[in-house]
Amino acid sequence: MSLVHLAVALTATSLVLYSTMMLLFARGIWTRRRRSRAAVDRAPRVTIFKPLAGHDEDLEANLESFARIDYPSFEILFGVASTDDPAFLPARRFIARHPRLDARIVVTDPDAAINPKVAQLVGLEREATGEVYVISDSNVRVVPHYLWSLVAELADPRVGMVSSLFSGTGERTLGAALENLQLCCQAAPGLVAMDTVSKRPLTVGKSMAVRRRDLVQLGGFLPVGDVLAEDYALGRRFFEAGFLARTSYEAVENRNVECTVGRTLERHTRWSKMRRALYPQGFAFEPLMTPVVMASVGVSLAPGKVTAGLFAATCVAQTLAALTSVRALRGSWLCWKYIPLEMVRSYVALFCWMRACASRRIEWRGHAFTMTRGTRIVPIATTTQRPDRARLAA
Repeated sequence: MSLVHLAVALTATSLVLYSTMMLLFARGIWTRRRRSRAAVDRAPRVTIFKPLAGHDEDLEANLESFARIDYPSFEILFGVASTDDPAFLPARRFIARHPRLDARIVVTDPDAAINPKVAQLVGLEREATGEVYVISDSNVRVVPHYLWSLVAELADPRVGMVSSLFSGTGERTLGAALENLQLCCQAAPGLVAMDTVSKRPLTVGKSMAVRRRDLVQLGGFLPVGDVLAEDYALGRRFFEAGFLARTSYEAVENRNVECTVGRTLERHTRWSKMRRALYPQGFAFEPLMTPVVMASVGVSLAPGKVTAGLFAATCVAQTLAALTSVRALRGSWLCWKYIPLEMVRSYVALFCWMRACASRRIEWRGHAFTMTRGTRIVPIATTTQRPDRARLAA
């Protein structure tokens, strides 16, 4: 086989894989969003867990979306590891603005688990009164019928866990635009494609719901306290116990507004390391899912009119697919000035993949860890100070 043939074969293989993912994504979005909402006989009381750490972008506006939730009975528990945490005051201001909401702050024990987020969930679980638990990240923004979309999926007793589809929104900087493109053009389509073909869809902790009784039966959050991918590990426990997992197609917004390119690189390198630890075989072939990267390899292997023309056509095809994906998830087109960034995003994703191949060290929420197989984490250094353990009712 000549180098030209090899270059064409690589690009063609990548285009087939990428096109398959995007077609499954389109099919999933079309069929699930056309389907009428499942009837819900009752509205179980819901506890929303909001583990907070630091002042995320648009934090107060994100929290404000939860005040507009249309659901008869729910409470919001804000978890902070210390009253000195920058997220503490925004949470208090939210509670002060909405005195009729059942919302309070809980100061959690950072030593309850190695994973800082799970440590907060363990503390929040002790205070929860809901029949259904909803875990929602601090950078998530929701629509008024958010809880109904999750409860409707859990109305099926076979379903033990529900994750929400997500879209990256709000970009005002280059770093934020790259982040949101990665979420809308690679992460979310991959999630929907897996949900369409697999009996075990991916579970994503940005927005996730479980029944209290089922979680208690599985030992609560503590058994997944020593892994970084606690959402995957928890989903696996539910699957092994005989439950199904579902994805709610009422997408939540993952807000990325003014983050830097450096922060985006660090975050997606961390996620790449997680995928390497969870699916090492699949991780090895990830670059094949980005046609622009494979077309670039082809031009490097065999420079010429054929490979250059194929590269140009691939750039156009992938950009059009990315724009359509953003439109499907966000309901609006990407701002024209960010359109060329789809090509940049492809190389950024490759760079993060290469970094993930070279190191297992991660830094997250002020903690440094070494990550081993299954995303099990071993602390390298402890930087969190022990807070006042008193619970605060605000």
